[in-house]
Amino acid sequence: MLAEEIREVHGESGGAYGSPRVTAELREKGRRVNEKRVARIVRTFSITGIRLR
Repeated sequence: MLAEEIREVHGESGGAYGSPRVTAELREKGRRVNEKRVARIVRTFSITGIRLR
């Protein structure tokens, strides 16, 4: 369930957001999550952010 929310936030960003920004977005939506947990799920499902620099 959390992985689906992470994919949704990641998709809304155009694939640019990594785990810190995804965590911030989920917290703004009222979801209580830890950045380490989000990072673990992101790694597990091979969701990668785009390096803009």
